[in-house]
Amino acid sequence: MTARDIGGGNRIGSTKTTFEIVHKLQENGPARLSEIADELDLAESTAHRHLNTLCDLRYVSRVGAQYQLGLRFVRLGREARTREPAYQMAKQYVQTLSEETQERCQFVVEDHGLGIYLHMATGSKAVRAGFGVGRQIRLHSSSAGKSILAHYPRERVDEIFDRWELPSLTENTITDREKLYEDLERVRERGVAFNREEHVDGINGVAVPVKRDDSVLGALAVAGPSNRLTGERLEDELPARLLAAVNELELNITYSSPDSSNDHVVE
Repeated sequence: MTARDIGGGNRIGSTKTTFEIVHKLQENGPARLSEIADELDLAESTAHRHLNTLCDLRYVSRVGAQYQLGLRFVRLGREARTREPAYQMAKQYVQTLSEETQERCQFVVEDHGLGIYLHMATGSKAVRAGFGVGRQIRLHSSSAGKSILAHYPRERVDEIFDRWELPSLTENTITDREKLYEDLERVRERGVAFNREEHVDGINGVAVPVKRDDSVLGALAVAGPSNRLTGERLEDELPARLLAAVNELELNITYSSPDSSNDHVVE
């Protein structure tokens, strides 16, 4: 999906084009000027001007005849990932859960209606399914996404569904809104969300939302092969581990906040 497909309202076309080029380099890796221009349906002279500007600003590098993303983006990514102290606190819990469960664990947050993998760790038996930090996913088909959506107002959920729709990623993906609303209600009641091969064939997942007061910060999730994450392990063991981890994480978030109350402290 390119920037042309997203959002609405007043935009500056040249800014959109610049980010389309950046996204294309992110998706495809190093590319020649002609390749970038062809894929984005741009005149080579237009693509060249944008690329020269990006090179001058050090956001793109040129190696021979090919252009690639510059390392200046590393700092931007780091700053975005650490803007919320709670995000950094979640990192250790992801690592610990991956070691305890031996599966793939992640912390996912919502941004512009999509899920973003902010932290990830793979246990000794984890399946490496191609998901990495920074990967964007639709929320309706993953356990982490559903655990976040379940605690959003219905109006916000509708906005997300309207914008990103409900594509079928596997034969088990729930694409009917009413069925999804019912599923989200069950998630709210239990505090745990499940993904039964709804996002990737052969992969099940379980997730629990991480909250501060009444605000959802993200979700801790565990994912693994459906033949291993099944029955009592999927329904009881992993939810219990996640709920315990999230409870501890939420307490640490609350009491590390500068706004937390000190009324209980005796001077």
